[in-house]
Amino acid sequence: MLNKTISTTTAIARQRGIRQAIAWVPKDLNTDHKPQGRAYNTQARVRLSPNRPSSPQRRHNSTRGPTAPLRQRRGPNYIMDFEVPPDMSRLPPKFGDNQHIDIDDATWQQLKAVVDSIHHKAPIRYAFAYGSGVFAQKGYDSKKKPMVDFVFGVSHPQHWHSLNLQANPHHYSLLGKFGSKAVAMTQERFGAGVYFNPFVEVNGMNIKYGVVSVDTLCNDLLNWETMYLSGRLHKPVKILIDDPRTRLSNQVNLFNATRVALLSLPKRFTSEELFYKIAGLSYLGDFRMSIGENPHKVQNIVNAQLAQFHRLYDPLLGNLSNVTTLREGHLEQDDSPLVRSRTFQKLPPKLKQGVLYRYHSALSKAGVEIEGKDVQSVATAPDLDKYLQSTIHSIVQIPALSQSIKGIATAGLLKTGKYGMEKLGKWWTRSK
Repeated sequence: MLNKTISTTTAIARQRGIRQAIAWVPKDLNTDHKPQGRAYNTQARVRLSPNRPSSPQRRHNSTRGPTAPLRQRRGPNYIMDFEVPPDMSRLPPKFGDNQHIDIDDATWQQLKAVVDSIHHKAPIRYAFAYGSGVFAQKGYDSKKKPMVDFVFGVSHPQHWHSLNLQANPHHYSLLGKFGSKAVAMTQERFGAGVYFNPFVEVNGMNIKYGVVSVDTLCNDLLNWETMYLSGRLHKPVKILIDDPRTRLSNQVNLFNATRVALLSLPKRFTSEELFYKIAGLSYLGDFRMSIGENPHKVQNIVNAQLAQFHRLYDPLLGNLSNVTTLREGHLEQDDSPLVRSRTFQKLPPKLKQGVLYRYHSALSKAGVEIEGKDVQSVATAPDLDKYLQSTIHSIVQIPALSQSIKGIATAGLLKTGKYGMEKLGKWWTRSK
């Protein structure tokens, strides 16, 4: 019904030559929203501007923190918390603005130049940079320049690799000699649907870039099929090329990460505790955390990027009716059974089904009658956090392992060995 309403409104506006159409979305589609002001007491307004750019590219000062407290940031820009996003070719210019993280202008220019040099020959729909090469992390040598990580979302992987193989054949391992079909098949049929080219030098910068279809990316953002990329986007990244569909899907992803964290936290908690929970979700079940990775990686990421986490999540928290701010950095949630069950019901289907399976299995082993044990009883179960962690562990484990094994073929033996030695070197340095 929502898709039909928005599509019809957009079509009428275009037929009449109206520059800006307004589609009205019933409030009950987003029960988390706190209404603000008279215009949003009964309905949420979405502006569709066909003749306007969907998202201006921004340059940010990395020293700037959250621009306003939670209560002042509530408004129409963050209310679209859909279970399944509508098919929209355009979004309001400021929708998902929280996803655009501040970095210094010099770094922005370098990262954008790298993406543009590839995008010029092989068009990219969505691109972001992440990791210690973009944002500071404790425990890393600031004097040694790390490899900078990128992910490129593309429309048609085989066609994209065909163009990129012609323009940049040296980016690929021996697998590239078999052509774009073999590369795309390897990308999409194994692991998490991402193809990585590591240790590539572009404009004097040592980079690793992963290629994923936008369909695969959005599916993971909405449904947490592998959490390989959705988990990466739970943490601050620098978006270099934006895409409306991906931005909308990622907003749902960020809301879901917040919900899982809330279900795992007590009634009162700090913003740091919330961010630790969110940042750690995608590392559950990732074997790399026990081989060469810093065991304090999650804490180091959050502590060094606290302002960026506030930028990413404060607007979302400001639109959750079950969360209130007690004082700066301290929050409280409504932990009533009804509210917790509503929060649980909005989780991604795969996660929700896994938790229910584990809950019912535990009841069965304990000899407790399962019939009548509804969602509300699951959401208030003492072991809910354990069920959530176990389910996420099972979602992450196999894709993370198979993606790493696939990396041997996509990167080649020499680059794989080099990457492995770097990881072991970091582990050895920390273990001294």
